[in-house]
Amino acid sequence: MRQATRGLVRAGRRVWSVRAGYIGSQDRHFRLLVAIQVAYFLLLFAVLILTQNWPTPDQIGIALFLFALITARPLRFLRDWFPFVFLVLSYEALRGLSNGLAGDAHIGFPITVDRHLFGTIPTVYLQDHLWDPNNLHWYDYVAAFVHPLHFILPLALAFVLWMWSPRHYWRFVGSYLLLTYAGLVTYVLYPMAPPWYASDLGRIPHVDTILGQVLWQYSASHPVVFIYDKFDPNPVAAMPSLHAAFPVLVFLVCLRLRPKWGWLAIIYPMLMDFSVVYLGEHYVTDVIAGTLYGAAAYYAVWALPGNWRSFRTRFRPAPAVSRGDPAGLPEPG
Repeated sequence: MRQATRGLVRAGRRVWSVRAGYIGSQDRHFRLLVAIQVAYFLLLFAVLILTQNWPTPDQIGIALFLFALITARPLRFLRDWFPFVFLVLSYEALRGLSNGLAGDAHIGFPITVDRHLFGTIPTVYLQDHLWDPNNLHWYDYVAAFVHPLHFILPLALAFVLWMWSPRHYWRFVGSYLLLTYAGLVTYVLYPMAPPWYASDLGRIPHVDTILGQVLWQYSASHPVVFIYDKFDPNPVAAMPSLHAAFPVLVFLVCLRLRPKWGWLAIIYPMLMDFSVVYLGEHYVTDVIAGTLYGAAAYYAVWALPGNWRSFRTRFRPAPAVSRGDPAGLPEPG
C-alpha cells in the first residue's frame, strides 16, 4: 500500500514538473503563444459562422476553458473565472425576472430626446434609407454579426488579461461587473422600451426587427444549448445600452494598456453604436447613456484609485521635525 502511495506521489510530482516546464516554455515563446491564441479565436469565429450558431456567453466561456486546458491552466481558470461567470449569469437571470416591469416601461422619453437632437428618430431614418426586407445587403449581415460582440470581445479581452496580466484581469472584472449591475439597477428603477417595442405600440413609425430577419435568413440557431438559453430576455432593458457600454469599456482599457495602438479599438464602439440603432434595438439616447455608463465604470475602477492616491500624496502633511532643530538637522553630539 505504501509503495503504491509513493508511486502515485512520484507520478504526481513528475506530472507537476512536466506542467511547470510546459508553462515555462509558453512564457519563453510568448509571441508564438499569442499567435496561437489569435488563431484559436479566429477558428472559434469560423466554427460559429460555418455552423450558423448564434453564440451565447456560456458557449464562449466553455471555449475559453478549452484553451485554458490546452495551456495547462484549467484549475486556475476555474478558480479565477467561476465568480466572474457566476455573477454574469446571475445578472442574466435577474434581468429576466424584471420582465414584469414591461407594463411600466417608459416609452416617450427617448423618442423626445432623439427627435430634439436630430429632428427625427435615427432608427426610423436609417431603416427608411438602408433597409430592404426583400434584399439583404452586406451591412445587414455586418450589423447582425457585430450585435453579439458586445459580450464576446469583452470576454476575449478578459481572457487575454487573465493569461498575461492577472492584476489587470481583476481590475477589468471589477469594472465589467460594476457596469453590468449598474445597468441592472437602472432597468429596475427606470425601464425603457426599445424602438421596435414603441413601434409595435404605434408610438413611432414602423421599425423592423432586422436582427431577427437576418438570423432567420441565415438560419442561425443554438445547436448546442447550455444555461443561457434558459433565461428570458428583458424587452425593456434599453437604457443604458450595454451594447454601447461594454465596447466603450474595452476601448478605454485597450487605450490605457497599449496607448500606441489602443486607439484603433474605437472602431468597436462605433460599429456597435451604428448596428444597435439601425437594427431597431436602441435609440441614440440609449447609446449615449451606455457610453456614459461605460466611461464611468472605467473611471471608477481604473482611474479613480490612482487619482485618489495622487491626491492624498499631494496633500499629505509634512513630517514633523524635532523641536530642538526647526530645520530638521541633526543636533550636534
